Amino acid sequence: MADYKNHKVKKLNQQYQVVSHWEVTANIYDMCLITPSEVAVVVNENANNTHEVQFIKVTKSQLTPGRKLKLQHECSGIAHHQGELFITSGTAVFKYTLTGKLVCRLYEDRSADYTCKNHCEFILITFLLCTGIFLAIVGKGV
Repeated sequence: MADYKNHKVKKLNQQYQVVSHWEVTANIYDMCLITPSEVAVVVNENANNTHEVQFIKVTKSQLTPGRKLKLQHECSGIAHHQGELFITSGTAVFKYTLTGKLVCRLYEDRSADYTCKNHCEFILITFLLCTGIFLAIVGKGV
């Protein structure tokens, strides 16, 4: 579970009690499952120029930090599909490898700060199934 205000990722048990937590470096905007024991957390804070993906592992019900990917752009959403990360900035959708290599910018619309004017299906990437995203991108010719 992401605790935006307190900058923490929390692991709950089946009774919804916090059994472990890990503090991250900035505001948590989104997270996704990488493996059954690892999550990727998008943290972003413009005031201190923090734009990162922080990986957190679950080991024996405890959360432990993993690697960090420092990004050159804002990050507000994340999805993982078949070893690739899809990260939104609010105006663009980027494709990265799990090691942090930028593969490409799939789409960008700078007509507003957080674009949803004409292309919501691209910006709301984390709310769609990854296969639906691929079909939408292919269908749009992007």
